[in-house]
Amino acid sequence: MKILKMRLENFQGVKELEIDPQGESSAIYGDNGTGKSTVYNAFTWLMYGKPSTTEKNYTPKTTGSHNLHHSVEMTVELADGSEMALKKDYHEVYKTIKGNPQPVLSGHTTDYSMDGVPVSETQFKKNLLEIYHDEELAKMLTSYNYFLENMKVADRRKILLQVCGDADFNEVIESQGDLLRELPEMLRKPGKAENYYTVDEYRAIAAKEKNLTDKELDDIPQRIDEAEKAKPDVTGLDAQTIDNTMAEIKEKRRELESQRAARESGATTTIRQQIAELESQRAAGEAKHARAEAEANKGAYERISNLRYMASTIETDIMHTEQDKREHENEIQRLNRRREQLLAEWNEENEKEWTGSEICPTCGQQLPAEQIEEAKENFNTAKAQNLETINKRGMTECSSGMIKKEQDEIEALDARLVELKEKKAETAKNLATAEKAVLATTDYKDTAEYRQFTEQIESLQEKLKDARAAAAEADNVLSGQLKELDARLEAEQSKKAQLAMIKKQDERITQLEKKEEELAAKYEQLQKGIYLCEQFVKAKTKLLDEKINSRFKTLRFRLFIEQQNGGIADDCEALVPCKTGLVPFKSANNAARINAGLELIDTLAEYYGVELPVFVDNAESVTKLTQTQTQVIRLVVSEPDKTLRFERGDK
Repeated sequence: MKILKMRLENFQGVKELEIDPQGESSAIYGDNGTGKSTVYNAFTWLMYGKPSTTEKNYTPKTTGSHNLHHSVEMTVELADGSEMALKKDYHEVYKTIKGNPQPVLSGHTTDYSMDGVPVSETQFKKNLLEIYHDEELAKMLTSYNYFLENMKVADRRKILLQVCGDADFNEVIESQGDLLRELPEMLRKPGKAENYYTVDEYRAIAAKEKNLTDKELDDIPQRIDEAEKAKPDVTGLDAQTIDNTMAEIKEKRRELESQRAARESGATTTIRQQIAELESQRAAGEAKHARAEAEANKGAYERISNLRYMASTIETDIMHTEQDKREHENEIQRLNRRREQLLAEWNEENEKEWTGSEICPTCGQQLPAEQIEEAKENFNTAKAQNLETINKRGMTECSSGMIKKEQDEIEALDARLVELKEKKAETAKNLATAEKAVLATTDYKDTAEYRQFTEQIESLQEKLKDARAAAAEADNVLSGQLKELDARLEAEQSKKAQLAMIKKQDERITQLEKKEEELAAKYEQLQKGIYLCEQFVKAKTKLLDEKINSRFKTLRFRLFIEQQNGGIADDCEALVPCKTGLVPFKSANNAARINAGLELIDTLAEYYGVELPVFVDNAESVTKLTQTQTQVIRLVVSEPDKTLRFERGDK
């Protein structure tokens, strides 16, 4: 679309102005404050009802003016060569009020016409949208700096990638040869045949898993050390030697028992068997105790953790319960206040007495008795109704039942608090006990079980002693031999339990070392995945830079920023050429910014297939404009021109 001619009337201080570019690039000259920017505002107001600036509550009216028509007329040439005449007329509406001879301002209205035919606002906008598609696009194509200065970075990136094309995933992979060949498989979602994470999704997941894996790796040496410390000293011990020794002891013991059985009665035999069984149980208990001691600390920390979590949960429950209690107490206070209010209202209403006049206000005579009585009856009926209404409000808003319900809730909460505080105290006690138990070890001989076995054995031994009272001195020698063998057997069983503990801890250490190797391999793979993602982003960055910047002659875009941690952040900074290289758009001089904006508009107009006139303010700073296919209306500051002056053509 190109402007053929344009006319302003009473528009923002411009009483009348007509220009006829005839589709050519032209210039409007004027001193500061003469209304150059007003021409651009008139164009945007006509096209989509807003000024070229961000001004809110914009009006085309000249300040202090009344009863005038504020209009913009414009004839344009469309892409197909046809012409279209547009007009928008904003004016005041007056109405006559009864009793006032002068019309009064009642508001404003806007009239629309196309090719001289009046149309509705809806039809006017609809027809224009067929030309420029949407307001945002119109701003980008008519203002050289709107895209580069006013739009958000994310929006600029989105449009550039849409216009110039994004970098395809496979294209990026292929651009790096074998470097990124493993990345597609890394991005595959578990259990999904053809479903993949994005590079950003995978990088975030991998970074989180790497941190967790690193923490697990750091924890394993400590756990291995704990297992090493749990191993008893078994220097000089051999499992086979112990088994052989125990077999010899047991065989000798059987021989001695056979000798004793030959001399002793059945009663003593039974007692000896009971003693042997208890001694065997005690030895087994000692072995079990040794194993339990090795596992004690493992469960202690878990119990401490559980108790701490339980304590935290109870404390939270107490806090919430106390909060609930306060809320119910506040509600009771509110209900009581409301009851007092309604009671005061009721008392006030109840104390009211009929105060009507018994004298007719018209004739001054005494009213009939029945009329006075009717008035009193009506007063009392109304009073009774008001009292009933207050009572009903009391029943629905603050009844005693409602207060009782809140009190019941408070009692339940008090009971709950008592229960929770008891649990809190119990949990604290258990926690203290658990914490004291950490790393604490006890000798089996100091346990109640050992003492119980020993007491039972000693009791039986006393019985056996009494039964053997009549035995010969040789039997005493035999008993001593048996005790010696039992002591030796107990010692060998203890050694065997120590070896079993060593084996269990070695197995635990082997498991931990294997897990450490697996975690190290996983950590390395995650590290590699993160590295490949970073290389992918850098490769994509390079491709996008090349693809987008190839669409422009001099203008360049920086789409990414390399951060201090080595990562890449999205950006969309326009870079403008200068004598020393490239500078950011906002740092360039005005001429460079204008030419960069025109170059961008050419590319956008070609992509969207929409051509609109470009308005360039402060164009006096540009000695040579970039060649463009669009119509350029230059707004030039010219001190000698105290009124606006129009020149057709690009001079």
